Amino acid sequence: MYQDYAASSASSTGDTFLTMFGWFVMTVLYLYFAFMMYKMAQKTGQADNAWFAFIPILNTVLLIQMAEKPMHWFLLLFIPIVNVFLFFKLWMDAARSCGQSAVWGFLMMIPFLNFVAAFVLAFNSRQVPYQYPSDPPPSPGGGRRPKQMVG
Repeated sequence: MYQDYAASSASSTGDTFLTMFGWFVMTVLYLYFAFMMYKMAQKTGQADNAWFAFIPILNTVLLIQMAEKPMHWFLLLFIPIVNVFLFFKLWMDAARSCGQSAVWGFLMMIPFLNFVAAFVLAFNSRQVPYQYPSDPPPSPGGGRRPKQMVG
């Protein structure tokens, strides 16, 4: 029963390096998305709570605030399958609050595309006008109403 301790030691050193590298990458990614959410919160008028972006669970509360949804949505996020649709809706509404198209919010839920979407939502200053569903559609004449004749 001979065991090669040198090979065992080298293997464990390689595993340790990969584990440490994985933790480093995950930390950098977490900080990237937290900082992007911090900047989005400042854009949407949530500057007082922007630091929530760096705290797990509180960042979900911040997303709900940025999307201007009621806080009971937090409890709805614990329902399987429903939570996926709610996160899509929250990110789309948060994108509108940032002055961007809802498509950017949709892209926040797509892996790898969310890197670009987060950057655009946080730093793009171009504002896309958002028309609320309750607003009447613009009239074909440029919004001008014809004068009525008083007889």
